[in-house]
Amino acid sequence: MIILSLFNIWLTTISTSFFLFNNEPIAINNSSVIKWNIEKTSTLKILGSSNVHDFKCDVIGYAASDTIIFNEFINNAKHIPLKGAIKIDINTIDCHNFIITRNFRNTLKSNEFPFLVVKFLSLDHLPNFASNKDHIQGVVEIELGGVAKKFEILYKIQKNGKFLILNGQRNFIFSDFELQAPTILGGLVRIYNKFNVEFNLNLIQNI
Repeated sequence: MIILSLFNIWLTTISTSFFLFNNEPIAINNSSVIKWNIEKTSTLKILGSSNVHDFKCDVIGYAASDTIIFNEFINNAKHIPLKGAIKIDINTIDCHNFIITRNFRNTLKSNEFPFLVVKFLSLDHLPNFASNKDHIQGVVEIELGGVAKKFEILYKIQKNGKFLILNGQRNFIFSDFELQAPTILGGLVRIYNKFNVEFNLNLIQNI
């Protein structure tokens, strides 16, 4: 009986030690998961120009909510992996001119590939949540017209109450996605190859 009791005490000690060891994920992994919901108030803007005048296309009111997830590495990793994406219906892009809107959507092959997808892949460092502003270099994958490519983007991050505002912008050319810049009125109006995409994501932490 004494031997059995001592054996049970030994087992309890070993089990307790194992339990405590495996309930210290920060000490072992030096990481934790942070989730940010993308609010429907987020917007995307496309700025372009032609041989006649400049134009602006808007997507106001992000149609679907999504989540950006990243691991907070304590050991200052060279990059912070992200998981999450936004999906924009190309047929909701409005260039405030019927002819330009129609041609722009057709150029992006909206009938065959109706969505512009931006996947967030990584950041070069964690946002400084103690500051009202921070600038971060990130990598995204953009899928447009059936072609997906990776790009670096500079983000500006601002705090606004409980919200985190993520602004980013980058210049692209239609040929990045194997597309040809549109022409209008039999070639009298030519849209230039270069265009700029700006997005404004309103994020709220998922606690």
